[in-house]
Amino acid sequence: MKSIKVYGVSFVLVLGAASIAGCASTGAAFTPVTPIPAGKGVVYIYRQPKFAGGGVYGTVTANKVPLTKIRNGGYYPYISSPGQVHFEVSTEATNEADVTVEAGKETYLKTSVGIGFLVGHLKFSEVSSDIGSSEIQECKLLDPIGQ
Repeated sequence: MKSIKVYGVSFVLVLGAASIAGCASTGAAFTPVTPIPAGKGVVYIYRQPKFAGGGVYGTVTANKVPLTKIRNGGYYPYISSPGQVHFEVSTEATNEADVTVEAGKETYLKTSVGIGFLVGHLKFSEVSSDIGSSEIQECKLLDPIGQ
């Protein structure tokens, strides 16, 4: 009887780990956009790989245009003309961030998971280049929506 319990617990743990791993990003390792196109800036939207909230993902939009689904350990480089860009990320709730894009510059928009009612809520925070360029190194490229 004891061995059945051990095998049952082991099965549940392996199944849980496999399902979370299936939600992680699997694209190419982080590569900066170089050179940044003339007259443009880049906003790196990223989410560090974490066990807690690993299965939570949401749609990211820029000025109401869907870009990608932000997943655990993923990043997406958004190339934009200079000016204000309104970003949103949605699960059961929506979080917003306004970013000022500057030509030739990189901006880092970090996504993290907070507590939600049924599903974790994704939250944006703009971080410094020092922090963002370090944290994004472990992230994988996300596919754009529609591909």
